[in-house]
Amino acid sequence: MAYYAIAPLLCTLMHNELYMHLYINQTISGPNPNQLVVAPLFFGLTAISDWTILDGPGPNASVVGRAQGMHFQSGHIREKWYTSMNFLFEDTRFNGSMLQVMGTTPQDDQWAILGGTGEFVAAEGIVEHKIVQVDSTGRIYEIRIHAFYIPMNSSAKKSYKKCNAQVFF
Repeated sequence: MAYYAIAPLLCTLMHNELYMHLYINQTISGPNPNQLVVAPLFFGLTAISDWTILDGPGPNASVVGRAQGMHFQSGHIREKWYTSMNFLFEDTRFNGSMLQVMGTTPQDDQWAILGGTGEFVAAEGIVEHKIVQVDSTGRIYEIRIHAFYIPMNSSAKKSYKKCNAQVFF
């Protein structure tokens, strides 16, 4: 018996569209930093982060997730950071779901969404990020997520019946 199954789909996959407007708190110094430099060089400087994702910019904002990943100084002449991180959601609606994100900072720009898990299986899209606050302890980014993902809440049997897929073992 084969250890895999391949099924040709005879229908279009359904995608959901996602919009989120959130904030990321990057704290590089002070009593509770959420980023640590692990390779202290200018070119090649590497930092590991566990930034908080918030539903608002102010002190009363609720934590909805974490942006966990790494960043390294990839610009030789001017400051340019390569960023790769997972947005891990902890709120009630998306608890346990994740978006995989990568791109550059600190300039206002976009990060690419390369995938996801949980609610956000096979996600693709962008995260527009903009620095809205900077002080001696860190930054606050405003982020706008726009993604498409494949809902996996229906069982394979349901999908096969709806799409007339054929599975061979």
